[in-house]
Amino acid sequence: MASGVRVYFETYGCWLNKADTALMIDLVKQAGVQVVDSINTATVMVINTCAVRSETELRILQRIKQLESAVKKGLLRLVITGCLVSYRPGLVSLQAPYASLLGPNAINRVVEAVSSRDRIIDLGPERRTYIRIPRLLLNHGLRYVVPIAVGCLGKCSYCVMPMSRGPLRSYPQEEVVKHVEYATRAGAKEVYLVAQDAGVYGFDIGSSLPSLIKRVCNIDGEFKVRVGMMEPSATLKILDALLDAYEDAKVYKFLHCPVQSGSDKVLRAMNRGYTVNDFKAIASAFRERFPRGVLATDVMVGLPGEENVDFQDTCNLIRSVKPDKVHVARFSPRPLTLAAKMVQVPEPVKKARSKMLTAIVNEVTLQRNREMVGLKEDVLITGVGVKGNLTGRAPSYRFTVVRGKGENLVGLSINVLIKDASPYYVIGEPLSNG
Repeated sequence: MASGVRVYFETYGCWLNKADTALMIDLVKQAGVQVVDSINTATVMVINTCAVRSETELRILQRIKQLESAVKKGLLRLVITGCLVSYRPGLVSLQAPYASLLGPNAINRVVEAVSSRDRIIDLGPERRTYIRIPRLLLNHGLRYVVPIAVGCLGKCSYCVMPMSRGPLRSYPQEEVVKHVEYATRAGAKEVYLVAQDAGVYGFDIGSSLPSLIKRVCNIDGEFKVRVGMMEPSATLKILDALLDAYEDAKVYKFLHCPVQSGSDKVLRAMNRGYTVNDFKAIASAFRERFPRGVLATDVMVGLPGEENVDFQDTCNLIRSVKPDKVHVARFSPRPLTLAAKMVQVPEPVKKARSKMLTAIVNEVTLQRNREMVGLKEDVLITGVGVKGNLTGRAPSYRFTVVRGKGENLVGLSINVLIKDASPYYVIGEPLSNG
C-alpha cells in the first residue's frame, strides 16, 4: 500500500451517493489508508459525482477546474467517481484528463485508485456485481445510512439514472440486517434505508420492502427507521403491506413519494407509469392510517409539453393533497434522454411557475405544521441548531426545534409540546414531567 496517502472525499447528490461515499471510506480505512477531513491536508481527493441535474453537473465541472492547478503542481491527485462518470465519461475525461475515473458500479476499486500513481479508468458493469454495505462510521454519529438496492426499474423519459446506475440490484435482507445490527449496537439511533426507488426493493430477488422493514424493526435496541424515496408506481403494488409495516413504533411515519406533476398528460409524456389519482390514493391511505405522518413529494415545473392548464393542475393537486414537504425543481433537460428532444418550456416560464408553486407550497406546509401546535410529541434529539436550541425528529420525521440547551440530550427522546410552526419545521418546548 502506498505510504503517505491522505484521502479527502467530497460528495454530490442523493442519500445513495452518500452511502457509496461511506462505502469507499470504509474500504480505504480497512486498507490502512488515512482519510482526512480537509482538502488542505490531502494528497488525493475523491469526488463522488451526481448526474441528475445540469446545475449540479456544472458545479462539479467548476470544482474540477478549481483543482487543476494543484494537480498540475503535483500537490494533489484526483479520483472522480459516481453517476456523472458513467453517464458522461467523455466530458469528465476532457475536463480532467489526469484523473482516475470509477463509475458507480466500480467504486470497489477505490483503494487501488487512491494508492496508484497510474491513471485508472473503470466505468464498471451495467449492473452492480458486488454486494458491499458500508459499516457505521464513527463521525456519522447517530445516523446510519444503509443502501438496500442500486439501480431501478423505471424508464422515465427525462431521467439519466438507468444510464448511470443500471438495472435494479437489491441487496439480500441478511446483509442489510447484519449491518443494521452492527450499527445499532455501535450507537446508531437512526437507520436510513436508501435506494433510487426503495419501493421496488426485492422485486428482483423474490423479496419486498415491507418484509425488510419488519426484519429491521425486529432488531433489538432503541432506534428509528427512515424509509427512503419510493416511486408511486412501485408504492401502489406494496401499499397495504407497506402501511402495515409502518405501524411499528420504530418506523418514522414518513412517506416520500414524488408525484412530479399534477397533469396526467405530462405524466404520460414522462413515462411515469401512474396517474394523478394513483398518487391521491396513496396519499389518502397514508393519511388515513397516520394522520400526523409526513407526506413528502417532489414536483418539477416546466416539463416538456407542460402548458398553463397542466401547471394549474399541479398547483391544484398540492392545494388539495396538502403534502407536508415538497421539493420544487425546474425541469433540467439532460443529454441522451427522450425529454431533451422534446419541445422545451422557456426558462422565464419555468422560473415564474417555480416561484408561484413555491409560494403555494409554503402556504400548505405552514398550514400542516400549524395543525401540530398544541400536540405532544416524543422527539428524538439529533443535534444542536445554530442558535443553540436542540433539533430533532418527531415520530413522523417532522423536523422539530426544541427551545432550550443540553448537548447531553443528543441521542435521547424527550417529550415536547409543540408551540409554534413555520413552513419548514415546528417549534416546541420540553415537558419536564414527560
